[in-house]
Amino acid sequence: MPGKAGPLSQRGLTLQVLLLIVLPITLLLIVIAIGSIAVHQQVMRSELPGDAQLDPSDVALDLTLLAPLVLIAPLLFAFAALWFSARRIVQPLQQLESKAAAVAAGDFEAIHESVGGISAVQQLQAALADMAAKVHASQAGLRDYIGAITSAQEEERLRLARDLHDDTIQELIALKQRLQLAQKAASSPASAGLLTELEQMAEDTIANVRRMTRALRPIYLEDLGLVTALEMLARETSQPQGTQVDFRCSGRQRRLTPEAELALYRIAQQALNNVLRHAAASHASLSVDFREAEVRLTVADDGIGFQKPFAPTDLASDGHFGLLGMRERADLIGAQLEVRTEPGRGTTILVELPLGADLARRADLPA
Repeated sequence: MPGKAGPLSQRGLTLQVLLLIVLPITLLLIVIAIGSIAVHQQVMRSELPGDAQLDPSDVALDLTLLAPLVLIAPLLFAFAALWFSARRIVQPLQQLESKAAAVAAGDFEAIHESVGGISAVQQLQAALADMAAKVHASQAGLRDYIGAITSAQEEERLRLARDLHDDTIQELIALKQRLQLAQKAASSPASAGLLTELEQMAEDTIANVRRMTRALRPIYLEDLGLVTALEMLARETSQPQGTQVDFRCSGRQRRLTPEAELALYRIAQQALNNVLRHAAASHASLSVDFREAEVRLTVADDGIGFQKPFAPTDLASDGHFGLLGMRERADLIGAQLEVRTEPGRGTTILVELPLGADLARRADLPA
């Protein structure tokens, strides 16, 4: 990942050091020991008298000639120890390191594949597997808790949206009508102008409350479906003097479950909010692609981008709670969310939702 040296980039480094440095030095020492025997034999015999060179009973001389051979045994033992360490300790630890990194990235099944090695390494892997299982179970429980909170949040948004629509907006409309009647009965132009100004303020307030109501609970989503709701979202997000948002839909349109449609809509809504607040982009695009086996939602911009964290859990520590919320919503409906970004190269949010039998709610709609 950008910004961090992953463990895979260091895999095999220790083994390479053993093969490229330790092994050649060991072989060189063996060659030196054998060569020293020949040199020692030649020098010693050249220094001895001629009759001593021919005396086969000189045991001391023979022992001195064979003395360098004593070095071969510890050198061979050291080489065997290095080979054993590389095969039974270093390589398994390197594999275990990569599997631990996979667990940190969210792949909890990688740690269960045996890496071999000595019993201590196997015990370490078993401990890591047990820890990964506990973390996985904890995350599953946390995901259920987040799902319950999200459902409660959506229910509260629905209640507020209904209250605003049924009570607040209706009262504002009644206030506007009373201002219109008062304007007609005004006795002076000054009073009529003031009432006209108040009427315009009431009209603006009604528009703002309606916009808030749609943000709390998109009425287009429930009545007309995901595509229409996303199209209206892109239209409302576009700013005359700021970011322009284009919408595109491809494939055969179809209705999904209410939970899936709402989750995809909220992800797109949060992504576009991030574009307006943080991306400093001049252009953004929102697209939904209905395929045979999946629905693909994409939000892209040409903004400043950012440095993507190494693991999803780093999003919270880096302050990207919006991205973390989008990922959680995607997980709740079984979708995969991917963030593609680099500093200075914009950001793309890609959501892929498999179309299982439980997701299809209605027959295909005309494109």
